[in-house]
Amino acid sequence: MFLSRKVSSKISILLLSAIATGLLAACSNSNAASNNLSQQQVDTTKVTLTPATPATGLPSPVNDLNKSPELEIGELEAYKHRSGLLEMSVPKNWQLIDNSQLGELLITWNEKAGRATISANIFVPPSEIPVNRLADIFAVIIKGMYGNQSDFSMRSPVVEATGNIVIEWTSTVTVGNKKVKFQANSKLQRTNNKLAILTFGAIEPKFMEMKDSFVKISNSQIVNANLSIP
Repeated sequence: MFLSRKVSSKISILLLSAIATGLLAACSNSNAASNNLSQQQVDTTKVTLTPATPATGLPSPVNDLNKSPELEIGELEAYKHRSGLLEMSVPKNWQLIDNSQLGELLITWNEKAGRATISANIFVPPSEIPVNRLADIFAVIIKGMYGNQSDFSMRSPVVEATGNIVIEWTSTVTVGNKKVKFQANSKLQRTNNKLAILTFGAIEPKFMEMKDSFVKISNSQIVNANLSIP
């Protein structure tokens, strides 16, 4: 399956822990210490992490694009996680993969032919993160989750009026013997003590054709942050 993503949020947790710890320490020191913060952030992105669950990222699809049915989202259906923590509309008949583990929610829906995906990840960071540094930290998280993909590239984080942060990124996948560009958006929402990352993507040029549907799905997401993560 194209996007049977096993990106353990331990990557996110380790990145957050390393960066947030450095940020909080720097914020409590003098301006000179604050100047060292930028160097600490750069160094952090170079750390090689070894998560308990390997991040497989975006496996290459095996389907021939010319033989696959038209890629579209079609009818949506309501989804509610058994914990009540997450509710959202999702494409009907897409494959659901639940890679959740203790203390984190990680749910992925894959289009049957493996050309598009939607993924929701909810977890609690190990320490409080200053609002003015959240976008930078999110960029490091996305790089840690997807940066090993072929031709990976991402744009600078965009902070929306709601306070949510969006990052657009691309990579290259192989369909049969043909390389195809993959385009995705990842959105970070902070609610109560939890961070929720919603990623949706598809092969080009279908991503732009499906973007309105992806936005509708994104807007349907409800994180009941008063509930505990199972």
